Amino acid sequence: MTKLLCAMLMAMCVCSIAVFAEEKEGKEKADPNVVKDEKIALADLPKVIVDAVNAARPGGTIVEADKETKKDGSVTYEVDTKLGGKKYEVIVDASGKVLSNKEDNDEDDKEDEKKKDVKKEEAK
Repeated sequence: MTKLLCAMLMAMCVCSIAVFAEEKEGKEKADPNVVKDEKIALADLPKVIVDAVNAARPGGTIVEADKETKKDGSVTYEVDTKLGGKKYEVIVDASGKVLSNKEDNDEDDKEDEKKKDVKKEEAK
């Protein structure tokens, strides 16, 4: 009986964490102006974007990219680079203008890992 109660309690905790993580991500990520947010293959990044990111972070390695399309039709690229053991996020508009160039605090990656762990637990 005690084992059953412990198992139920653990399941409730896992579910609570999953719900909290989804709510938190929704609050942080939800930009009402973005109508489409998609991962983009590095090979599909336009040359003007690659050149802008390389100029913003010389010597960095591009590791991931997202393409965001807003309601007004404007497009921005969020490009993650690694340089010197650190991860950076460079945001560039479609013309190649750098809008933001900062160190990435990896909070998004931590949230993604938590979601994966929760999904693994739910699958068991």
